[in-house]
Amino acid sequence: SRSGSVFSARGLLTCLVLLCFNVGSSVRGESKGSVVYRSLIGRSETIRFRALQHLQVDSTARRSALVDMIEAAKVHVQETEANDLARPSTVALINLIAETETPEAESLLIDLLDAPHMGIAMISAEALGRYKYFGAIDALKKHTSRPEYREKYAFRFNLVRSLAQMEHPDAIEFLAELKSTLDGQLRHHVETVLDGVTLDHFRGDSERFEQFRNPEAKDAVVTSQDDRIFKAANYEPESLQRMRLQPQQYYGIDIHARRMMFIIDHSGSMKDYWGGMTRLDRAKYELTKAITELPGEAEFAIVFYHTGVRFWRNELVPATEENKREAIEFVRRLGYGDKTNTYGALKFSLEFDDQLEAVFLLTDGNPTTGEIIAKPAIVTDILHRNRFRHLNFNTIGIAVDGPTKAFLQQLAERSDGEFREAM
Repeated sequence: SRSGSVFSARGLLTCLVLLCFNVGSSVRGESKGSVVYRSLIGRSETIRFRALQHLQVDSTARRSALVDMIEAAKVHVQETEANDLARPSTVALINLIAETETPEAESLLIDLLDAPHMGIAMISAEALGRYKYFGAIDALKKHTSRPEYREKYAFRFNLVRSLAQMEHPDAIEFLAELKSTLDGQLRHHVETVLDGVTLDHFRGDSERFEQFRNPEAKDAVVTSQDDRIFKAANYEPESLQRMRLQPQQYYGIDIHARRMMFIIDHSGSMKDYWGGMTRLDRAKYELTKAITELPGEAEFAIVFYHTGVRFWRNELVPATEENKREAIEFVRRLGYGDKTNTYGALKFSLEFDDQLEAVFLLTDGNPTTGEIIAKPAIVTDILHRNRFRHLNFNTIGIAVDGPTKAFLQQLAERSDGEFREAM
């Protein structure tokens, strides 16, 4: 019957699709004709993600389709234009290949470290670190000589984090060497990693671990017990010790970054009173205090937003006394705006100075205008873009409702930042 013929045709098609997914292509020359390969390079993200999701949940299919995945990844890389972000499906595909933890995957990822597109190189480095491909440590170390390492905070951070994730003595010792060349948020990150290193990270090699912990011990000459006590003692002035232990804060959030941006919501709702002052006046007071306390070696930017997004200066400026006075005067004159374009302000920060490390966003309400308004969509878009910037988004909510608080918390926590409710 006609219905039986349709059923048989559909059944046959289903069997063929499943066969291709589960068996894949075992011959390299056949990979470009497979259903998996064609789906992974499909025109739409929907088609690509459908294939990726199937491979994600079926480990047998994933192993069988490794050749298809690698060939498709090469197409993705070729399609990524120099000035464009890598597509989410490209990120997912490279990570899925890394998840196989095979020599073929390691070889591809090491090759992609040299991709001319910085984002592709960063995705590959991140995957190598997450899945602990120890054979890539030397290749990662060489990338400190790449121009982007000097020019872009995001590239530096990504490379350093990848090495830290290895939890391998070769990587740890290299990070210890790098530490003196770093500053701000990244130096704090490396110091935190190194402080947490144990004998386990050195695979039980106690001699090598001791050398790491006391690099000068081998050459030190100590003639007496008194000498040992003197060398171990810390004779820094107490005020200096306190400065080291107590970093500057903004709304209770420690500031470790050397280059930072303050973003202030000055929409119409900031006229409302809160704690005896308008919300905006309170925000101005706290920002003025933070600017005043910035150390001379810091660099900062100030951004204000309502329906539109404005800035004080279009670049990071050093925290000289003159610059701080001018910034505070600018803050003092700020008036009220209209709606709340949170997405516009966040996106602006990601397109700002390549050396920016941290963002401090203060707002009192829901996003109400801009290219994206829905809070989940803002988080998804901004976090994808931030894969290639690695900014810490610290968020401060003034009199925010539950959903807005959750939005700000998610944005902060998923970018290694912190959330605070203004008190």
